[in-house]
Amino acid sequence: MANRDAELSAPEASVLLSLPRYDAAKVLKTGFIGLLAQGVLRLETEDRPGLIRTRHIPHLKVAENAPQTLPPIAASLVQVVRNAAPDGLMKAIVAQSRREFGHTLLGFAQNRVIPSLVGRGLAEERAKRLLGFIPTRVFARTTAGEAEKIRLENAMRNAKTIPQYLDSDPAKVAALVLATGSAILLVDELRPFYDRLSRALSPRDGTGSGFTDGGDLSDGGAGFTSFDFGHVDFSSFDSGAFTSFDAGFSDAGGDGGGGDSGGSSGC
Repeated sequence: MANRDAELSAPEASVLLSLPRYDAAKVLKTGFIGLLAQGVLRLETEDRPGLIRTRHIPHLKVAENAPQTLPPIAASLVQVVRNAAPDGLMKAIVAQSRREFGHTLLGFAQNRVIPSLVGRGLAEERAKRLLGFIPTRVFARTTAGEAEKIRLENAMRNAKTIPQYLDSDPAKVAALVLATGSAILLVDELRPFYDRLSRALSPRDGTGSGFTDGGDLSDGGAGFTSFDFGHVDFSSFDSGAFTSFDAGFSDAGGDGGGGDSGGSSGC
């Protein structure tokens, strides 16, 4: 997928990798986390004293500089956050998500993510029989979808090696991040390294490149500062934000069971 505009979003990558089944709540959570990583959403943490320890209360809000026009998947999530304003507490985020996507949250994947994958030619609807005789329809990867799944799996596997290059080879780190795209947010092993990734992918002075020699990864040789890292900006998102959102979403009852892409899911 050489065209960066065609890069899959994090929830699209998540569903594509797991079709015909997926964890609906995880897909939704991945969508919010992807927008945090893009800087479209921001997370504010309020510290409240408790009986035993201080509680860290996350508030999810739309960034002031968020684009006015967004792709349909991102726009639906931003609308959920707007509807949970002004406080943006996780309880309100989950409640608004259920109003928008159904109580089981399956609507986000079924009505937003899967249609996008179909439009990209990566998924298609197929007939299937449950228990061998009950007719239903499910969505499965196309030939192109299978090829993209393999590419993503290989890129994610290679991305797990990023920590060993953080202090020595920022060009290698940049190449691995670019190859993985937004699916890098699905590589759990990288969560503890988000802060260091941000530093590794940032210019080392106010005017120059992040590479020791100016870099040459872009076709024009313009160097690190001109690099497009797709939909992920680690300077907008750190491991603390990930942990805070993850815990808050779970505590608010956002984690649920999985679903499938067919008519049998009940959504």
